[in-house]
Amino acid sequence: MVVEVPPLLELSGLAWQAHGTRRALAPDPLTVGPGRTAVVVAAGCAEADAFTDILVGLEMPDDGQIRIHGQEITMRLPAEREIGLIPAGAGLLPHLTVEQNLALTARDDQASPPIRGMVAYMAKKTDIQGFLRSRPHELAHDERLHVALARALCRRTAVKVMVVEDRTGCGPCHAAVSAALGTDPSLAVLVVTDDRTRVASLASPSRFWEIADAPDP
Repeated sequence: MVVEVPPLLELSGLAWQAHGTRRALAPDPLTVGPGRTAVVVAAGCAEADAFTDILVGLEMPDDGQIRIHGQEITMRLPAEREIGLIPAGAGLLPHLTVEQNLALTARDDQASPPIRGMVAYMAKKTDIQGFLRSRPHELAHDERLHVALARALCRRTAVKVMVVEDRTGCGPCHAAVSAALGTDPSLAVLVVTDDRTRVASLASPSRFWEIADAPDP
């Protein structure tokens, strides 16, 4: 008997407000399996940002559900979600070293040795050990994306879904997608872009979705 495995990430019936307009995904639902890449295309940067905020928990949707491995997380706080974020342009704090950027995410109420251990482990896992004492401006674009991946993985809540932002005006996201799947092939990767042509050469995305007008509630 074949057992049907639920998708790692599922967005079903999702609707939200973006600048006074009710928005949704087409087609519905969105599903992404482990080791796969999917792309959501928005009409512009502001619309893409609004959708990303829903995913990571900075805003709540009007309707619908977000599930990871079949478990609903729609109303969870950002720190409690198994979702990591690689911002467009990497989003690193320029006045901190790479090591300090990672430690800022890894820190908690524990003593410093566990934090240093987490930073060292993720730096080795993502192959950025040589960058730890550098500042972001000293790195190439793709190197900054690798650091942003390591930072996202330093969260106390284990990451199962990696959201990768792709925005006009920033460097391409391809290195972030490749690094995420290369570091952990069990991740589901969701790229959120404001220009479909920028991600046309991504390796085998499972499907494309678009942000569109939501149906009346």
